[in-house]
Amino acid sequence: MEFLQRVSQQLFELENTDTVHDLVILGKTYAAMEKDGSESEAGLTTSASPGVFGQLFNRDKGWNPEFLERVQELVHFTYRTKFEPIPKDPAGPSPMNFGMLFRENPLNSIESAINHPDCFCSDIGWGCMIRTGQALLGNALQQLQKLHTKGDSLSHQQTQQVIGWFEDRYSAPFSLHNFVKQGLKLSHKSPGEWFGPSATSRSIQSLVLDFPECGISQCVISTDSADVYEEDLEPIFAKDPDSVVLLLLGVKLGLDNVNARYWNDVRQILNSHQSVGIAGGRPSSSLYFFGYQDEYLFYLDPHTSQLDLASLSSSQEKYNSVHSHRFNKIHFSELDPSMLIGVLLRGSEGWKTWKQDVADSQIIHVLPSRPQDYFLDDDGVISELEDETDQVGARDSTLDGEYVDVAPMCQQAGLSNNDDEFQDVQCKNQKILIFGDHDSTAPDTEVERVLVGQETVPLVISQEPKTAITPVL
Repeated sequence: MEFLQRVSQQLFELENTDTVHDLVILGKTYAAMEKDGSESEAGLTTSASPGVFGQLFNRDKGWNPEFLERVQELVHFTYRTKFEPIPKDPAGPSPMNFGMLFRENPLNSIESAINHPDCFCSDIGWGCMIRTGQALLGNALQQLQKLHTKGDSLSHQQTQQVIGWFEDRYSAPFSLHNFVKQGLKLSHKSPGEWFGPSATSRSIQSLVLDFPECGISQCVISTDSADVYEEDLEPIFAKDPDSVVLLLLGVKLGLDNVNARYWNDVRQILNSHQSVGIAGGRPSSSLYFFGYQDEYLFYLDPHTSQLDLASLSSSQEKYNSVHSHRFNKIHFSELDPSMLIGVLLRGSEGWKTWKQDVADSQIIHVLPSRPQDYFLDDDGVISELEDETDQVGARDSTLDGEYVDVAPMCQQAGLSNNDDEFQDVQCKNQKILIFGDHDSTAPDTEVERVLVGQETVPLVISQEPKTAITPVL
């Protein structure tokens, strides 16, 4: 079996053709190498066997052996099959979905349909964002374990402990099962539904809070921007300077693709020692990005299936199941702009260092406090909305950070919900004052904020006459 795994892995390994630009993995830099057959130093070859297999295992891939060794240290989570059943939600998708049945091994599908017709026994087709979220969290926990051991490698016991926390069963604190459980509770995501970055970050935050033994003191999330507020973080480190904080920042860096002006900022994020990677990056799909070389990002792909991790008998099998040399790369121009950024702040000194590192970032902004919200009352007087409970819907009317959401304000000003002219436009660095009656019964609207740089957003103008609203700047 091990031999077949090695053959399969070698057949699909990525070749490095760039011998100029450095290789970067989560804050560590490795020199590119000339092709000289040195892969044997990384343990990728067998003994000097002749013939086709000798050629197979000694193929020159051009990678720095130290780089490959670091890749294999990363935790990599993929689809799993035949795990502990997850009951379907009455309002959610069915495990007997035609598409899901044919994505999985037919024998596994038939077995699950017979034994557990109303349960999910695999996450194939819907669990990739959860798996990359697990990778963010898992690699953060590995970094934390290394900090405690004051070394670059973990003991066998430490490695197995981290792996055990992610096994696919309800008793494991960071299992797919518990991600789904929290997703239903916090984000209304049923089993079998694809998670987005927001739902994933909410699940991680809740699971970390429920399991302090993992060593992370707090998990602070932002579901619609990379704005970080000192008023949220300073009290944590003031109370305990050794606190460990996991930041999860949901961003959208453009409209259809990542705006080129943010490419270098993404590199800087992955080149930070506090980085634990980025999840997302593909439409209705998710990858785990851990490094880069020039204009290419390296990633681990969760879209391969393996047997339930908890069912594996030996510790070595479990280790091999979540660690691999196999990775791939993608050009910045091919990325989907929706991403979840992970940052691990280790103590108050780490917090101070990270703030300096991102001072010039166009993506991450560290601000003293959230901007205050304003609303124009009937008498033409601007009133501060200090108490959100006094203004139903105020939370969704003005988004925190540098952006203001126009669409819900239009609804609250008494406009029809069918106004096609007003799409979800985000106006940066402006205070929007709305004239008219405030309708507190207007439905809440969830809008995803977009960093668009210098691009403009086209409006679709309907043929019916509309009432224009002019923002006062």
